[in-house]
Amino acid sequence: MLSKIALNAAAVALSALLVSAAPTQLLKRDVSVVTRCNNDNQVALTWDDGPYNFEQDIAGRLAESGSKGTFFFNGNNWDCIYNHVDEIRALHAAGHTLGNHGWSHKDMTTLSADEMHDELWRVEEAFIRILGLKPRLFRPPYGSYNDLLLSVLSERGYTGCIIWDQDTQDGNEVPAYVSKGVYDQVNGGDIVLGHSVYDSTANDVVPYGINLLKSKGFELVAVDTCLGSQGSWPYEYMGEPQSGNWQC
Repeated sequence: MLSKIALNAAAVALSALLVSAAPTQLLKRDVSVVTRCNNDNQVALTWDDGPYNFEQDIAGRLAESGSKGTFFFNGNNWDCIYNHVDEIRALHAAGHTLGNHGWSHKDMTTLSADEMHDELWRVEEAFIRILGLKPRLFRPPYGSYNDLLLSVLSERGYTGCIIWDQDTQDGNEVPAYVSKGVYDQVNGGDIVLGHSVYDSTANDVVPYGINLLKSKGFELVAVDTCLGSQGSWPYEYMGEPQSGNWQC
């Protein structure tokens, strides 16, 4: 009798453990860690760390070539996101994809779950106010992620943790010719990392890269487009855009 009771207790304990573990495992599977496109005829150009002063310059270059890009925004890094409401709305209206890059560009792997939630929701709140949309794509600062972050992202409804396979190194403030050399090495299906906060990136490197890649026959698309059937709408609709005098 005692052995049967012990076995039953062990079974109950194991069942409870599996129930408690299952949601975390499921949440991790819900978020794809993406480093490449699924279509070798496409390239995804992406820029981090804005909004700042040069996103519209980049958007203009993209428009000239009939291309789309992806911008991952912080809330309060180079500037406060609320100082760029009109620019953000214009980028969205032009068909570019906008994603979350964390409120203050912290290495997410150094944070607790609560701190991760804080970094994410502050940017989400800004998107909801400005666009009426909640982002579903996240790029971790420094490309640094762990299982805890993936679980938090899935809990918040994200579908993609977007990394890259070509880094233009402009974030290290290298000379423009170094970043151009990276574009020389880009292949079909690559996701290219740049930073929209530098004049030289927007008005020297990006025009070079776009012209080069288009001359090779690549289609330049937003990252959710290049994922093909794996991709999904990169937002969750939350209502109409709002108006207000918001501050960081």
